Amino acid sequence: IPSTPVSTMEEAYKTAKEEGLNYVYLGNVPGHPYENTYCPNCNELLIKRFSFEIVKWNLTKDMRCPSCGQNIPIKGRLHPSGYSYPYALF
Repeated sequence: IPSTPVSTMEEAYKTAKEEGLNYVYLGNVPGHPYENTYCPNCNELLIKRFSFEIVKWNLTKDMRCPSCGQNIPIKGRLHPSGYSYPYALF
């Protein structure tokens, strides 16, 4: 089975955002900007991913956007080692 074209995944991402889904991101596209999670209020980068790893966690301790204070409904925490990911549920 061939891989899904990135352009198809980008269209699905855009459609999901247009339909009002706030926490959409692509998987298996390392380095793509849609691989990350952004604040739905101010578009601040909140969770930066590369492949299957979270490389930057930009949320306050009470799970808010550090720029605008928007509550971000995430369950889980980033593992303190910095290389594990929390399997956060949005």
